[in-house]
Amino acid sequence: MRRRWACLLALALAVPAAAQDKNRDKDKDKKAAEQKPVAVTADELVKQADERTAAGDLDGAAELLRKAAALPTAGGDVSLRLGRVLEAKGEMDTAIDAYKAAGDKLSGAAKGEALGRMAVLQRIRGMSEAPATAQAAAAADPEGAWPAIAMAHLRASEGRGDEAVALAQKAAAAGGAAASVALGLAQEARGDIPAAEAAYRAALGDAQQKVAASVGLARVLRKTGRAAEAEPLIKAALDAAPGYVNAYKESARVKIALRRAGEAMGDAATAAALAENDAEAKQLVQEVTVAKALEYLATNQPDLAIQDLTKLRDENPALPAARVGLAKAYVAKRQPDQAITELQEAVKLEPANAEAQYQLGIVQHVMKRNAAAAVPALEKAVEAEAGNVEYRTALGAALVEAKQYDRAVAELTKVAESPDYKKADAWLHLGVAHVAAKRYKDAVTALDKALAIAPNTPAAEANLAWAYFGLKDAKNFTVHANKAKALGHNEPTLLSYLKRIEGGEPIK
Repeated sequence: MRRRWACLLALALAVPAAAQDKNRDKDKDKKAAEQKPVAVTADELVKQADERTAAGDLDGAAELLRKAAALPTAGGDVSLRLGRVLEAKGEMDTAIDAYKAAGDKLSGAAKGEALGRMAVLQRIRGMSEAPATAQAAAAADPEGAWPAIAMAHLRASEGRGDEAVALAQKAAAAGGAAASVALGLAQEARGDIPAAEAAYRAALGDAQQKVAASVGLARVLRKTGRAAEAEPLIKAALDAAPGYVNAYKESARVKIALRRAGEAMGDAATAAALAENDAEAKQLVQEVTVAKALEYLATNQPDLAIQDLTKLRDENPALPAARVGLAKAYVAKRQPDQAITELQEAVKLEPANAEAQYQLGIVQHVMKRNAAAAVPALEKAVEAEAGNVEYRTALGAALVEAKQYDRAVAELTKVAESPDYKKADAWLHLGVAHVAAKRYKDAVTALDKALAIAPNTPAAEANLAWAYFGLKDAKNFTVHANKAKALGHNEPTLLSYLKRIEGGEPIK
């Protein structure tokens, strides 16, 4: 009996212990369940990322989208969103990777956008794959805005300006600021520099396109003689997007234009390093070497420039920039024949080299006094860079001496009446053309404007005197002829007529 009670007591004690163990196990399971992370879907992460983007937290948005893209269930649209955010952050290489991943998964319009955006970034980074990617974008979505933008970039780089303009305009409605940048490139290729400048300025207010628009605008400003205005734009672009190859290229060219070739070398070398297969970037390094050698001319040491540039030319006989630089050094030594030889070789190597054609025209016109030989070279320079007012002014001046007055007036009027033109040269040559064509009232108008910009210009005063002579205005003829004489103008015919008319002889 005693033994039976002992068993019952043991059993009674065991039941509560077992119950406690079971409860402990339940608590453990509950805690484990509470600690186990709840699975988050790609859609939920995308929604959170959109909220971060709207709040301006691009870093947070990118991190969430990376997590979403890594999920097995994530579609290509997640990678496309990630690419947009990375692009907005200026992370071009990782954005390219995201767009590639998106393009591999997507189709139709979404694929066209991913590949179009990717092609534009590849071009910015100087990557050789950009043309193929642009064409793939157009194949995926022939009517899409981003494929049109990418193809506009491609056609502009090929010099097919009219096609590029049509593509950029096609994208304008849906492409926003990116289409404006593409239009700027297209107008540059077409030679319409004022239109290009307007397109780039229209895109400056967009956060994503500000860097590309700034680089394009800086290039236009440099080409139109406003390199000092271009420099702060390029500096800001590089601060915002350190991987932008074209910004380094333009920075180097701006510094060359500002006669700081030593500083330009670092930018050129960086561009070449970032874009290993970019032939233009490698050539730019050599262009900077030419510019550094030409700095000897500023200290009246042309022989040292000739020495360095001859060596560079011999090492790189197919490099037009070396020959153009050497020609400039020969001009400084007053050796036009040697300069012409180098320039003729340069234009053989690269007929569309605007600077080589311009320098050839200037040497023929100014040093050899052969305006007829100068005109064809200057025409080619203007054809290559229609917006370059210096080239067009030189062509107008040569046309005057070649007695092609109507053509001269047309060229010079384009320059003189352009909104940003502030020099006297085009007005002076325009006045000379009108005098030669016996359009004396027009000559007076043009020459007055030249003198308003650059007072005490002997040639302007002399030609103004001849304009009044043609109008039979003896009083104004003597006023301006005397001014020209006082400024050192000693052309015998003008001084002879001045003496006669001051002696009382009427103008007949």
